[in-house]
Amino acid sequence: MTSTARRDHAALARRRVVVVGAGVVGACVAARIAERGADVVLLAAEPAGSTEASRASFAWVNDHGKEPASYRRLNADGRRRHAERSAAHDIPWFIRTGAEIDGVLYPDDGYVDTAAFLAAQLADLRSAGGTVRDATPVASLEHLRGLVGPADLIVVAAGTGTAALVAAVSPRVQRLSSSAGDDGFLARIEVDGHPIDRIRSVAGLQVRPDGDGRIAAQSLRIEADLRDAGVTASVDTVWPALRDEIEHALGWRVPAAARVRVDHAARPHAADGMPLVGAVADDVYVALTHSGVTLAPLLGELIARDLDGDADPRLVPLRP
Repeated sequence: MTSTARRDHAALARRRVVVVGAGVVGACVAARIAERGADVVLLAAEPAGSTEASRASFAWVNDHGKEPASYRRLNADGRRRHAERSAAHDIPWFIRTGAEIDGVLYPDDGYVDTAAFLAAQLADLRSAGGTVRDATPVASLEHLRGLVGPADLIVVAAGTGTAALVAAVSPRVQRLSSSAGDDGFLARIEVDGHPIDRIRSVAGLQVRPDGDGRIAAQSLRIEADLRDAGVTASVDTVWPALRDEIEHALGWRVPAAARVRVDHAARPHAADGMPLVGAVADDVYVALTHSGVTLAPLLGELIARDLDGDADPRLVPLRP
């Protein structure tokens, strides 16, 4: 952020802020800004509390395979903030199960109940005096201004829609030439008596518990096969191969009669795949990242501080 932008964004307590996007990142940013005294309006394209991306996320909070080292540390810090904030909240959302990756145990890992996580952030936002506007899609920044009137600052955390929304004010930001990555899916499988008590990752297959009588699964191999074939993820296109993969990798026979739900969505990230956080115009700030579930509680705090003139060094590598 430039020094001019930092001065413009300082003193949140005296400013009206509109946050576009009520996914995990946008909801966290809105709540933390409101807690600093800003007048916050959060615009949700879908009914607030659930998004296409959050429903399709495996929601594994981890720092494995994240490069460079600064990005890996950022994810580790995100995992720590999940554990701390969830334990202190009336609506806990982080389930620390540990993870097993190709037989190696990682006890600090866990997963996020994204519905509970979003509910907690929206509750915090409302408690701090913020407003949530449900089912309010935004076509452009001009459209936004027509919807909500004057705003001192617009924070765009619209996931895969971010690049299109800010294109008019950031034409030279190469990292915002796109904001959508590959499509991914999450399968939720209802089956009593399953043996899954932690996150298991075996050769690209990821399986975890998902509440009473349910597991969640994702397969990177099946996702790649679907992309190559130009086919959308659904129960019919995913479940037969996924059931075979689970049985082969985990040695556990999945009942053929298990009830299955499959959600899919494109994964948000900047053109280079790394998080992008910062001002792209004097009154427009962007928060766009892959691993949004892992990073959301940390980024919410860092962005609120940043907009109040207290930039954290961890944001330096993430600037537009």
